[in-house]
Amino acid sequence: MSEQQFRTVAFGGFHKQDVLNYVETSSRQHREKVAVLNRDLEEARKAASEAEKKAADAAVREEELSARAEALAAELKEKSDALDAIRAELEEKTARLVRVEEELSAAQSRLSRSEADAEAYAGVKDRVAGIELDAHYRAQAVQAEAEKKARETREQVGQWLTRVEAGYDRLRTDVDATISHASGELERVARSLEHITAEFAEHDTALEKLLQVCREGEPPKAPTPLTEE
Repeated sequence: MSEQQFRTVAFGGFHKQDVLNYVETSSRQHREKVAVLNRDLEEARKAASEAEKKAADAAVREEELSARAEALAAELKEKSDALDAIRAELEEKTARLVRVEEELSAAQSRLSRSEADAEAYAGVKDRVAGIELDAHYRAQAVQAEAEKKARETREQVGQWLTRVEAGYDRLRTDVDATISHASGELERVARSLEHITAEFAEHDTALEKLLQVCREGEPPKAPTPLTEE
């Protein structure tokens, strides 16, 4: 602040009106300065309050996302268990298919033996002809039954495998999408918390400066008038 120049009078020191003008001007400037500081302080408090609210909202959001992540983990475990059960069932179906194929092979072997036996007795006219015909019919019936059973089993297993593959693909897609979404949300919340923490630090510094200015901004005192010698 520049030094104030006062006019002097013959008696009593400084000019009274100059002193009064100086006191009034200094007081007005001080009030304006305090008003500005109060305004800045109020804005800083509002900003800090908003930052606190954002931090609280972010904390709530983080809790919700954590709960969602736990639920997704439980759901993933449940679906994994279901997939394990499906795989076990697939192994059982495959084993059944192998047994049916073995039965078909055994039936074909029996058919071959029956045809060989029929050919061995081809020289016997009446009885052997009847035996051959009967054996042939039995062999054909056994083969037809075995082939039908194998064909039905293959069709059932094929349909079941198609359903299992489709269900597995849907399950895998849902799990991948859910994990990706939860990961993105957690990263966004982490960035938001870092930004809010930085804002708090900036607001704390600004508040300290404003308080320091308020403590140092006392109104100036008028100079002491000269005494008459």
